[in-house]
Amino acid sequence: MRVSFPASLHFRTLIDLSYPLDFHFPIFPGQEPVGQVSLRVTKEDGYASNRWDMPEHWGTHLDAPLHYSKGGKTVADIALSELFCPLAVINITNRAATDPDTEVSLEDILSWEREHGLIPEKCVVIMYSGWGKWVYNPQFYNKKEDGLLHFPGFSVEAVQFLINAREISGIGVDTLSIDRGKSQDYPVHKTLFAAGKWALECLHNVQDLPPAGAWILVGPIPLKGATGFPARVFGLIP
Repeated sequence: MRVSFPASLHFRTLIDLSYPLDFHFPIFPGQEPVGQVSLRVTKEDGYASNRWDMPEHWGTHLDAPLHYSKGGKTVADIALSELFCPLAVINITNRAATDPDTEVSLEDILSWEREHGLIPEKCVVIMYSGWGKWVYNPQFYNKKEDGLLHFPGFSVEAVQFLINAREISGIGVDTLSIDRGKSQDYPVHKTLFAAGKWALECLHNVQDLPPAGAWILVGPIPLKGATGFPARVFGLIP
């Protein structure tokens, strides 16, 4: 597939928004463990190949609509033009520092627009909560005595607005889930994916992105039938 974009697009800085993966990287509870068949040297000349056994939703990864929408798009069905998009970053770090259950609200979106203008069509809207600093710490899960996880996410109201009034391509978070951690029924997942949009979870280096003006490039393997897959994600800054 070939996609054309305006010649006016020029970028000077490239930011890697993906974490390197290893067996210690956190994974959302309830998924199968990550495994690897040991390195195999199959020829005397040193040819080597690993075989990996891993869940789709691990590390910095893309959630396709099929993840929570029967009959929704798989990873391979998402058009290339939907994976290179303008970017908006919503900073909720101050609230998240004292309230781990906070959400990106509709007012956060409107406040961003008062400063930067309307969120562009086909935009990807990212939550910056600062939660990445806990990625290899139990605080990343933040499981409390109630048995629930406690970390920030998007509100359903904000996502409904972004879908219906702004026609976004997707959303992203620097946490384990686009729904806040204590959610039990995942309404943001269900709302977003029913609308045919996609999501990114466990984004890295979000603090290096400007609130407006950057673009995002998402590179998942276009695996047919996949409900999600680890991805290399790049932020491009003019």
